[in-house]
Amino acid sequence: MKLPIKKRFFDQIKSGKKDLEWRDAHITFICEETREELRMDITGAIVTEKEKYERWDIPDMSEEDFKKMFTDKYVIGFRLVKPEVKQ
Repeated sequence: MKLPIKKRFFDQIKSGKKDLEWRDAHITFICEETREELRMDITGAIVTEKEKYERWDIPDMSEEDFKKMFTDKYVIGFRLVKPEVKQ
């Protein structure tokens, strides 16, 4: 995951003075094929070791592709909900 950050906060993280980062709780997904965008709110998140990730989440993916999907030791999962429409 790559996130832009202001230099002062980057320097705080780099020096070990900051170990918690806050962001808006949404993700905008962009379809690779159509470029369609979909914004979803995040209501929860969990971090777990890659080996503990539940394989049944994507049963139609080959075992080889599944093994390539994540490169880090840890993975993060987000609970997604559609944003409320403001009127």
